[in-house]
Amino acid sequence: MLLKTAICEDNPTQAKNMRRLLSLWSRERGQAAVIQDYDSCEAFLWDWNQKMDFDLLLLDIDLGGEINGMELARRIREKDDEVVIIFVTGLPEYMSQGYDVRACHFLVKPVEEGKLLTVLDRALKELAKREEYLLLEEGAEAWKIPVSRILYVEAFSHTAALYLVPESGEKAVCREVKMCLGDLAERLPRAGFIRCHRSYLVYLPYIRRIGRVQVFLDYGAEVPVSRGKREEVYRAFMEYHKGKLEDDSLPGI
Repeated sequence: MLLKTAICEDNPTQAKNMRRLLSLWSRERGQAAVIQDYDSCEAFLWDWNQKMDFDLLLLDIDLGGEINGMELARRIREKDDEVVIIFVTGLPEYMSQGYDVRACHFLVKPVEEGKLLTVLDRALKELAKREEYLLLEEGAEAWKIPVSRILYVEAFSHTAALYLVPESGEKAVCREVKMCLGDLAERLPRAGFIRCHRSYLVYLPYIRRIGRVQVFLDYGAEVPVSRGKREEVYRAFMEYHKGKLEDDSLPGI
């Protein structure tokens, strides 16, 4: 994997030192990396909105612009759950807010070289476990949605509604996209999703029970299952969970 990394730091000396340590770490780990420097949140945000393809972000908080690093992290998390964020800052009072944006770590300047390298190792482990995601574009905006958060999809005439597992609370979050269900299904992993009705697509891991005319999902969701699809859904449900049980048993063999 080519690790696409960004350093957001307005102090040239510190930015140069972080680049040096990143290059050293990537060579020692045999990890190919591309490193891009930004001296403001606005500059990074512009590039990120165009591509949304960074894997790792080393982020200062006080960069002297209209938005600070914590606000930048919040904006990133509105659309991207996967980029690994490491704060490197002289403002320890922001540490508690790092949990809100699911930062991998919060390093307070001056940063010890060994500490940064250890945190980078942790970030690499997170990236190695990174899941598949669905990239959706609409106009000038784009979202990266982890596939594992998609509970089910409902089709309408010219749009589809994605019901996502909530990050907090008990009700699924709905996000509407201008795409037909067939096109959306083509972009999702075939192994995990199944069409239970002409207007519904469900994610097998979240099915709790299959009734005569309904599929019962986690988070209290219920969707219809058509008569012609029920047997197929039931078979896929049993095969999925049988395979999962066999996989879970492997470490004990």
